[in-house]
Amino acid sequence: MDILFLQRLLLSVIVAGVWITLATIISEKMGSKLGGMIGNLPSTIFTSLLFIGITQGVNFATETTVTVPLGMFLSTMFLFVFISLVHRGLLFSVTAGLLTWAMLAVVFSFVQNAGIVVWSVLYFAGAIGTYLFAERVQKIPSLGKVKRRYSVQQISFRALFAGSIVGLSVLVAQTGSAFWAGLFASFPAMMLSAMVILTLSAGYPFARATGKVMLLASTNIVIYSFVAGALFPVIGLWWGTIAAYATAAVWVWFLKPLFDKGR
Repeated sequence: MDILFLQRLLLSVIVAGVWITLATIISEKMGSKLGGMIGNLPSTIFTSLLFIGITQGVNFATETTVTVPLGMFLSTMFLFVFISLVHRGLLFSVTAGLLTWAMLAVVFSFVQNAGIVVWSVLYFAGAIGTYLFAERVQKIPSLGKVKRRYSVQQISFRALFAGSIVGLSVLVAQTGSAFWAGLFASFPAMMLSAMVILTLSAGYPFARATGKVMLLASTNIVIYSFVAGALFPVIGLWWGTIAAYATAAVWVWFLKPLFDKGR
């Protein structure tokens, strides 16, 4: 491992640990709707694409964005399976969700040249469909604030757990083609760690409520990849990253009225 990769790995762990810790606390303090919106802003993909561009070049980073919509479809399926089964136990739902992710990843690896248009249609159909199913069929209600105090040990555990999950996904993504790099850049590390933390801390109904919002709020990550892929070759890695993140944040804000009308 060269020094740049170690820096990327360390930054990913720190950024994800801090971000997911804050996101879970915000979710508990402000309610599941706002928590689901904020918590799913780009984190893993932010550091992944940035350091892929630094270590392997802007062109490879741009190529990697092609499979991000597929990666987010797989992550959405993981999250949907999790919130559908978490009432049967945390370990069972995590295992079922990760097995779903892995099996779908293997299946789609045989048609990895389908292209970004196909992956995008597949993703948006999956994100919208699962959100509507959770909202109208499963009728998962949104939940309000959770009153609790946080010790230093609890906050440290959240940061360490979340950072470790994201760091592992970055480590795995180091080897492989642009296809697999794109999948692991959008691996549901953030979703996984947030759902586990919220289930243990606030209970599975609150984790389900937050996860329901994340199903649709995750569209901002695909928007991020679109902008990044379009702008990296034009304005460079750093400015392209800033523009992509700003666009993703604005996208989530425009979704807020839709979430406000939900359960």
